[in-house]
Amino acid sequence: MKENTAKGHPVLFSIMLGVVLILLVSVASAAASIMELDDTGVRIAQACAFFVMAVIVSVYMTRKGRSLASFGFKKLNPAKTQQVLYYIPLLIIALFQPAMNGINFDLSVTEVVSILLMTVLVGFTEETIFRGILREKLRLKGPVFYIVFSSVFFGILHMANALNGTEFIHILLQVINALLLGCMLALLIETADNIIPLIAFHFIYDALAMVSNENLDQEILLVSLLNILYFLYGIYLVVVLLRRKQSHHLSA
Repeated sequence: MKENTAKGHPVLFSIMLGVVLILLVSVASAAASIMELDDTGVRIAQACAFFVMAVIVSVYMTRKGRSLASFGFKKLNPAKTQQVLYYIPLLIIALFQPAMNGINFDLSVTEVVSILLMTVLVGFTEETIFRGILREKLRLKGPVFYIVFSSVFFGILHMANALNGTEFIHILLQVINALLLGCMLALLIETADNIIPLIAFHFIYDALAMVSNENLDQEILLVSLLNILYFLYGIYLVVVLLRRKQSHHLSA
């Protein structure tokens, strides 16, 4: 019965996945707060929540002998130059924050390990859900619906981070940042059909952001520039997809 419900209501199923993730992370964060853990402890608690969700989505993808390839887990072929070139902008984006703010070398080994542990789990879990399972679940509704829905949903679930801002412009830019990042990654999975580079990017991006120095004076500038990069890269990916669709029509 649950399987039939999931198949018949893909949007509801997708929302359910996101809600479960938020609940797990919220419970972990609340427990860390009650125990008065420091930042490292909070990260470890949240990493545990993401680990539980990672197990859940892994079981879901592999049950009944299903292939992980249907969720985008495929080998990257270095021989296909164009395929590899798609990911160069991701490297630029990932390096952008540490390049502007520098690396915080005062972090302890324990802090760095907790950051790496959390970000690798976040990267795997969030990409698997938003660019893997949701895409496979919403396939019958078409790529445009998937891109719009997953982008908005990804943005909504990340808006809590934006509310930490003290200025309206800061909050607005963070909200736009989440929406554009989700849209860019959704466009990229539609373009290259491979989730593994996206997981690697998500991990590297978050890890480098967390080990970078905080610079509140230029945070608005940083987020604004990142939003511009997302937007420009997104436009490029839209053009690629439209040209590909046009060539398919001509060859049909």
